Amino acid sequence: AVFLAHMGMGVPARNMELTLFDGLLTNINVTDNITRGESYFFNEVQRIKNTIYKINDGKKWLVLIDELFKGTNVQDAMKCSLTVIKGLIKIKNSLFILSTHLYEIGEELKSYPNISFKFFETTVTEDQLSFSYQLKDGISNDRIGYVILRREKVVEMLERL
Repeated sequence: AVFLAHMGMGVPARNMELTLFDGLLTNINVTDNITRGESYFFNEVQRIKNTIYKINDGKKWLVLIDELFKGTNVQDAMKCSLTVIKGLIKIKNSLFILSTHLYEIGEELKSYPNISFKFFETTVTEDQLSFSYQLKDGISNDRIGYVILRREKVVEMLERL
């Protein structure tokens, strides 16, 4: 919606208030580059590095980051994510929206007044998922990965091997 509004286009909402930004950066769809010998994780680090370099100019940025450090193990992902988030919150004139499945890092970040936690709720009834598409306050307690694995009969297939 921010992107559409900044371009002067219609926004699909009853009403909207927004802050004007000098720029929009996204860290979405990072890939590896086998030809250059660059792993997925390496390119995630480079993307964050380039983002930090770019936003260190005093301008007001909207930065969207999807799934920090999913190209490494869970422990490294948590440590790297916490390091980056704690660094980014020092930048007061920009807005950062990050998504993560690492709900464990929320406990350590709860004490920061300039961080808010939001999630989209999922309801599971007899292995059927339903989504409210309403943004809720807090950290999700949803654990649906195994539900999907079971619902798609992967568990059953493995048991028959």
